[in-house]
Amino acid sequence: MMLLGVLLLSVSCVELNGSLQVREAFNVKKKVGFLNLKTKTVTVSPGQYRAELTAKTSNNLRLELKGGSIGEINIPIKSDDQLNIPRDGQFYIEGRKISQPFSVSGVISTDVNHYGYTDIVEKCQRELKEKRCEKVCNKEARTCEILCKEVIITIDGLKEISYHYKRTDRQANLEFIPENSTAVVATLPVRGTETVKIIDRESLCR
Repeated sequence: MMLLGVLLLSVSCVELNGSLQVREAFNVKKKVGFLNLKTKTVTVSPGQYRAELTAKTSNNLRLELKGGSIGEINIPIKSDDQLNIPRDGQFYIEGRKISQPFSVSGVISTDVNHYGYTDIVEKCQRELKEKRCEKVCNKEARTCEILCKEVIITIDGLKEISYHYKRTDRQANLEFIPENSTAVVATLPVRGTETVKIIDRESLCR
């Protein structure tokens, strides 16, 4: 669950999915109460649970488990410090650092590919200031004057764009170890793919 520390410095949110395999029951702290501001210790029984790991920042993660007698629980993985997990390699996080009654060890790998480099011309719109004048007359005074003002107009144009896509594949295998123990009681393989469009160059609309 502590897998994205360094990784998250360059992204806003990461989601990984997998299946938690529990061999022996172990305790976790889940969010409860108004606005999920409190935690409660519950037991995760042996079995298989759907798992979604969401990393919002490098020190604020959330593990959501679904299935079995637990229904759906939200497990906060939060630390005052960055978790400092490498982009690729092994890691170990003690439970006391994340205020949980378990520690996590595992290995993570990240594969990044850039592809689809493209140059195109797109339609666009731009705003211009234009001076417009009109004749205003006063019938009673039998006088006329020209009044001018600047207005904003929108016109169609074209712009050049160069872009490509960045695909990031992440996968990790996690092991859960209860406090005061050295036994691995649960494992969680997770993976996720993120694809973003990157603008390399964009001209002005002309």
